[in-house]
Amino acid sequence: MKRLDGSIEIVRILMSRGISPQVTTCNALISEFSKCHGANEGYEVYKEVFGVGNAENECSKKRVLKVRPNVHTFNALMLCFYREGLPKKVREVWCEMESLGCVPNSYSYSVLMAAFCEEGKVSEAEDLWADMKVKGLEPDIVAYNTMIDGLCKSGEITRAEELFREMGLSGIKATCVTYENLIYGYCKVADIDSAMLIYRDMCRKDFRPQSLTMELLIRGLCDKGTVLKAFEIMKTVRDFGVCPTETSYEFLIKGLCAEGKMEEALKLQAEMVGKGFKPNLEIYGAFIDGYSRQGNEEMVAMLRKEVLETRKEEGN
Repeated sequence: MKRLDGSIEIVRILMSRGISPQVTTCNALISEFSKCHGANEGYEVYKEVFGVGNAENECSKKRVLKVRPNVHTFNALMLCFYREGLPKKVREVWCEMESLGCVPNSYSYSVLMAAFCEEGKVSEAEDLWADMKVKGLEPDIVAYNTMIDGLCKSGEITRAEELFREMGLSGIKATCVTYENLIYGYCKVADIDSAMLIYRDMCRKDFRPQSLTMELLIRGLCDKGTVLKAFEIMKTVRDFGVCPTETSYEFLIKGLCAEGKMEEALKLQAEMVGKGFKPNLEIYGAFIDGYSRQGNEEMVAMLRKEVLETRKEEGN
């Protein structure tokens, strides 16, 4: 019922009488407080219900508790801090977990690896990956996706490919997130051909890419000068029921105008306006340049007049 104040009061009454709630009850309370009031508030509840001090000051201490937090307690705390963009706090909770002799599981490693990757510390994340395997923990799809994402964002696409192949050999099936991470990685290093191979494989697996992934592919194809392929991607987007981004429309319209395909560009602009996106000065400039090359001075004059009127309206 989300009546958290009442919940914590009941816990306090129980504890005042020497009764400790079960660890699952404590975990549920911590999780709900974190979701509703933020990770720091959830951490304060954790300290209260388990009777522990501050992880930052007492990381190396061993404590004797009536009810001990388990790995799910720490995983929930680390995840909340990670989602709030507080990687330092994630590391502090990991330290707290170790100080209490709680053994991390593969999900614990995944969250800490994600925190390192978020800070650009991919080498530290890879050290954790190696440590996890030494401890006999088999990486799951969350762990693989975490590392592949971090490697792709840092431009280490070759290493990401290795993990992708290793994942397949381990019998772990790739998810939509796996493919999108790889597409991002290939686009980052301007290898649009490999990105398209991953995209086609993704479609064969019946995964539906997000609009930002489609934007990356359209941008890469347009930069390479293969505008028609980008136009086909846009058509596929419609079939998937994914709404293209404003930037996707912009890149494609500019590319079509540059190739003199004005009719297709106009249709795309009409579709863009229908989605609630207004053409900007760059799009107007692309149309003006395209019609100028065709010698259509009438359209050029009309568009320039429209640009002036738009500027006046914006000025008012």
